[in-house]
Amino acid sequence: VEDNNVSLILSPSNIKLFVFVLSILKVDKLILLTKKEIILEIVRFLLVGSLSTIIDYTTYYIFREWVTCPSFFPSGAWNVFSLLLSTALGFTAGLIVSWTLSVKFVFRAVKDKEKASSKYSFFLFAVFGVFGLFITEIGMHVGVLCLPSFALFGFTELLGLPIKEWVMKVVMTVIVLIFNYWARK
Repeated sequence: VEDNNVSLILSPSNIKLFVFVLSILKVDKLILLTKKEIILEIVRFLLVGSLSTIIDYTTYYIFREWVTCPSFFPSGAWNVFSLLLSTALGFTAGLIVSWTLSVKFVFRAVKDKEKASSKYSFFLFAVFGVFGLFITEIGMHVGVLCLPSFALFGFTELLGLPIKEWVMKVVMTVIVLIFNYWARK
C-alpha cells in the first residue's frame, strides 16, 4: 500500500513478522501516523521541551538569585543548599510542565487517553524524572565545585550568577536529555 504520506511494503513474510511483533508487544490497536503527523508531533515535542527548559531555568534563576540569595553567604553550606534546592525546584517545575503538555498537546494519537494521563502514567514519568534530577543534582554540585571561574565573551556572570553555573546547567540538561531518551527506549 502506498500513498503520498505512508509507505508500507506488504509481503506475506512481512505481515507475519509484523503481527508476531504486535502480539508480543500486546498491541491490539495500531495507530498509524502519516509523515506529516509524525513531523508535527516532533515539532510539538520540541516546543514543549523548549518551554519546559525555559520554565526549569527561570525557576532555577529566581530561587537561586532572589529567594535563597547565595550572595549573602557566597561559600559554605548555605551556598550548596541554595544550589541544590534551586536546581530541584527548577527541574520539578520543568518536569510537571513537560508531562502535562506532553499528555495534552504532543502525543495526540494515543490509543487510551485516560491511561496516558493517569496517575500511574505520571508516576512512571516522575520515576524517570527522579533519576534525571539525581543526575542533575550531582552534576551541578560537582561541576560548580570543580569548575574554575572563567569568563565567556568577557563576562564572568550572567544575570548575577557565575557563568560556570549556567554552563553546568546546559551540560546537565543535555546529559539528562540523552539519559531520558535512552531510558525510555
